[in-house]
Amino acid sequence: MPSTPSLPEVLSWQQRAKSLEPLPGGLSNYFKSLREICTFVETHSPRRDQLESFLRSRFDISHENSRLVVTYLRRVKFLENEAGRSFLGPWTQQWLSNSDDDIVIALIHSRVRFVGEVLEELRTTPLSARELLSIANDKYGFAWKTTGSVSSRRGWLQSAGFIKAAGGKRLAITDAGRAFLARLGAPESPEPAPILDPRPEPEPASESRPEPIVVPYPRPDDLATEIEKASTDSQNPNRFERAIRDAFAHLGFRAELMGGSGKTDVLLIARLGRSDSYKVTVDAKTTASGFLSDSQVDWATLVEHRTTEGADYSLLVGPSPRGSRLYKRAVDHKVTVLSAHQLAELCRRHARAPLGLDDYRLLFITYGEADLSELDLRAEDSLRLREIATDICRTLADRWDTVGYHTARDLWMLRPQAASEEDIQSVLDTLASPLVGAIHGDSEKGYVLASDPEVARLRLALLGEVLTNPEAAR
Repeated sequence: MPSTPSLPEVLSWQQRAKSLEPLPGGLSNYFKSLREICTFVETHSPRRDQLESFLRSRFDISHENSRLVVTYLRRVKFLENEAGRSFLGPWTQQWLSNSDDDIVIALIHSRVRFVGEVLEELRTTPLSARELLSIANDKYGFAWKTTGSVSSRRGWLQSAGFIKAAGGKRLAITDAGRAFLARLGAPESPEPAPILDPRPEPEPASESRPEPIVVPYPRPDDLATEIEKASTDSQNPNRFERAIRDAFAHLGFRAELMGGSGKTDVLLIARLGRSDSYKVTVDAKTTASGFLSDSQVDWATLVEHRTTEGADYSLLVGPSPRGSRLYKRAVDHKVTVLSAHQLAELCRRHARAPLGLDDYRLLFITYGEADLSELDLRAEDSLRLREIATDICRTLADRWDTVGYHTARDLWMLRPQAASEEDIQSVLDTLASPLVGAIHGDSEKGYVLASDPEVARLRLALLGEVLTNPEAAR
């Protein structure tokens, strides 16, 4: 009996995204739309702007929605990006060739939370969207206010024929859904049991506080320029080590310049709490030629540095790494290779779209050539949420005397292609929080502006000052 073809490997719950975007065409046409998009990509290998233009023309959607669709297709790995052009991912190529729709849902499940989990919840009894919303919040740790996120998952699962409408507005799993679930296996628990450390946790010093991060560069561009210049200053390798330390301090790490016999060049510490913190040993290589090859790297020493420091990850940074042998050796020794140019660009982008230390962990978990694609997507999400916040405040300001209170659904209906109802509600919750206080209201009644936006800016500026200088709060 032939073996069942494999499905995409599922990322950990923490690595999977929270949001799931629909595709144009309605619930019954997601797969048809996806096939059209993928066929266009297979034929043309388009640049991002060309792909977005195709989406707007073919499906009559807005510029913003076309951008969201492309971002989503890249996040889920339907599409890969190389040299600015889009190509089909290997699983997408397999789906196009054999029409195995299980691959599509499995790929989404591997990258997005609460997809296969919906089928698991429906396995024993039909449930309404409202009941699934409660389960998502109570069991899986979401904080959704409406059923919009449940509906987006329903769209994909219903398009695949894995669920169907049942009586009383409930949804039921189909035979095809049960077969898929059996093939997929039991979804991972969102909160795996922690591994307990039998050693007592040391008491913190009574006056200890996190050290402030100080970067001696007035502008991120200055830091980025220094990184690239220092990487080829082979007569002064300490200069590159200092630039790397300052770069990661800029990204939020506690970065220590080490050096010396038997020591790594830079040690990074991500202070996220006892169970989630991680360490990275960073070895810097300068070359006057501007290229880093395998012959210039002592891989055994990099492993020794990681072991000596008790680090979780190893990073090698140098100018323009090249050669398949270098990347193969890096994989063999569990080392991530990052170019000086990539590090410089991370610093520039962090100034526009700052990410957290848990986000930056993604930089180190793939050995060999550094994969920045997921970091790119998260930065785009950060910028997109800021755009949504701007649009919300502008809308509330323009319509305060004619409409008044607006709910997330009201705002979504004004521009249904600009953002999902879930994202709008998330931004509303943030803007209405006491720390920001830009708007006033609740999810049921709706929201209005609470004051001039300048007041919210002042509150956020004062919050930033207190967080970076605790003495200012006294």
